[in-house]
Amino acid sequence: MRRQILLLAALVSTVPSVAASGQPGVAAPYVASRDPAEFEQSLECLTQAIYYEARNQSAEGQRAVAQVVLNRVRHPSYPNSVCGTVFQGSERSTGCQFSFTCDGSMYGYIEPDAWDFAQQIAREALSGSVYRPVGLALNYHSTSIRPYWAPGLTRQAVVGSHIFYRQPDSTEASFTQDPGAEVVVASTAESRPVVQRSAPARGARTQRLRYETAVLEIPVVERPVRYRTVGASRSTASRPAASRPAAARRAGPRVSIESGVRVARGS
Repeated sequence: MRRQILLLAALVSTVPSVAASGQPGVAAPYVASRDPAEFEQSLECLTQAIYYEARNQSAEGQRAVAQVVLNRVRHPSYPNSVCGTVFQGSERSTGCQFSFTCDGSMYGYIEPDAWDFAQQIAREALSGSVYRPVGLALNYHSTSIRPYWAPGLTRQAVVGSHIFYRQPDSTEASFTQDPGAEVVVASTAESRPVVQRSAPARGARTQRLRYETAVLEIPVVERPVRYRTVGASRSTASRPAASRPAAARRAGPRVSIESGVRVARGS
């Protein structure tokens, strides 16, 4: 009898419904694109979010971050794609939704084992795995800080070193947005190319998703070199000798013989 009760409890715990701990609700399983290219692109972006935001966390901490990303994809206040949500605001130096997308973190070397672990968490989340303790949370921050927006939200859970928040009065009905197409890989200035990296080599560098900006070249105008003879007036010395009137040019020294001595006058 006891064994049957435990088995029934385990089955009930896998159904996405209102959590027994009093949580207002949990997210529905995420339905990723069936297109292999789009799925891999979503996987890349979600892996980056997990890796840079929570690679030093436990599996639960990483699953919590992944759940927030997918919750945002389904909420009308955010972009309707994984990559669009993760890199929202990354074209600015400040104001990015996830700080790693605009603070230079992605230019460092990656840890292959940590990357593979984060990728597995991302794959499970995209395949429908739901991390129930996070519920319908859309925001989180490190326990070491207290951002200005935190008091206006409802605390949902503390997982590892992150505190998760949901919108006040948020329910499953608030998440009405269907996931759309991912960012298309292209090389134009308006695009944000996603570099696939399913099995990074040790010491490989990650590629930052960013908008390319045009480089403005300012032409340098060469000016003629001006010379001024010591003792000469500024009005004539500021012009090249070739542009001065012939009468204004200084004559050479005058040489004369005085009392048998050669005397030069002038300069």
